[in-house]
Amino acid sequence: MKKALMLLSLVAAATGAAHAGTYSMRQESSCPVVTAGELAQAIHEAGRANNLDLPTNMVLRGELHCAPEGKRLAYSFRASIEKQVADGELVRWTPVAHVTGYGNTPNRAALLRQVTFTVGDVIRQEP
Repeated sequence: MKKALMLLSLVAAATGAAHAGTYSMRQESSCPVVTAGELAQAIHEAGRANNLDLPTNMVLRGELHCAPEGKRLAYSFRASIEKQVADGELVRWTPVAHVTGYGNTPNRAALLRQVTFTVGDVIRQEP
């Protein structure tokens, strides 16, 4: 009996590992110092580090806005996990978890690090 339970848990772990890290992503940015590719990479790194696994009707969304403020960058980054829901004939996305990070930072590398932390925070809230 004990061996059968161990075998079932190993199969479940292997199956889960095969699907870990799968999710769709949408992003928006009005930050001139960060490219869309850099933003996508930071979001994917956070998802991979936190083993994010979302069903096909859910998406991870990131919105980055920043502006130079002297020698620093003032930013706001909103990360959310959204689910597609149907209200009769209307289909829409609704947030199920979200976190907004904001502040100022000295450079773009530090800004991308903050993006990664914010995405990690929203993943830990996943319902």
